[in-house]
Amino acid sequence: MILIGLPKGRIYKEIRQLLENSGIHLKEDKRKLIFGSSEKNIQFSILRGWDIPKFVSYGAVDIGIVGKDVLLETEEENFFEVLDLEIGKCRLSLAAKEKKVSELAGSTIASKFPKETNNFLSENFIDAEIIELKGSIEIAPILGISDYIVDLVNTGNTLKENGLKELKVIKEISTRLIVNKSKFRTKNKEIKKFIQRIKSD
Repeated sequence: MILIGLPKGRIYKEIRQLLENSGIHLKEDKRKLIFGSSEKNIQFSILRGWDIPKFVSYGAVDIGIVGKDVLLETEEENFFEVLDLEIGKCRLSLAAKEKKVSELAGSTIASKFPKETNNFLSENFIDAEIIELKGSIEIAPILGISDYIVDLVNTGNTLKENGLKELKVIKEISTRLIVNKSKFRTKNKEIKKFIQRIKSD
């Protein structure tokens, strides 16, 4: 038996469709935290995306499906990133109201992604302050607590609606499949079979 953690939210429908295309049909039950599928040896649990790397690292679930943006920020390491599912595509970008990239030094940047924002600054030898926010990032420059934001961008419409401009793509993001390191050894046959089915879709 393998247990797979799926993320709540915007990419869940795409993941479900990918599984359906692979011949794996979910038997969802809103009253159950763990539910079955058309495959008797595959179960699923719907989890908060940011928690999936932890659940996989601890071996609570064998496989996790999660955005690369979450993996960039996690401190967990007890998993292999084995497959880019090439769905849920977006980008992690730098944006601002009236600023330019050349004005980053000494500025303030608001983001849900402090680790990757810091990596970007370090790689470009830029010293700036990072403010970590959990809610709507676009509001930060409007209310004057930051000069820039680093956030996920899909169409760019939300930025435009709030008077912000995308200045630079920091990282391309898509949905990844991760596997617990020890489970990859102990359940290798079942896990590889599942990965192969997803790949051959």
